[in-house]
Amino acid sequence: MTQNDLYARPTQAEIEAVMSEARQLRAAHVAGVFRAVARKLRGLTVGGKASAAA
Repeated sequence: MTQNDLYARPTQAEIEAVMSEARQLRAAHVAGVFRAVARKLRGLTVGGKASAAA
């Protein structure tokens, strides 16, 4: 087996699996960012009147 045989091109199924996982990770990251922003905004409007005015 030559060196090139060890590093063959991935199959279409492998590419789709990797891309699917990447989409899931990106969606989870975006959702986490939105949750963090919402948490921060809630903190400013609910109990953080002094810190919001400062």
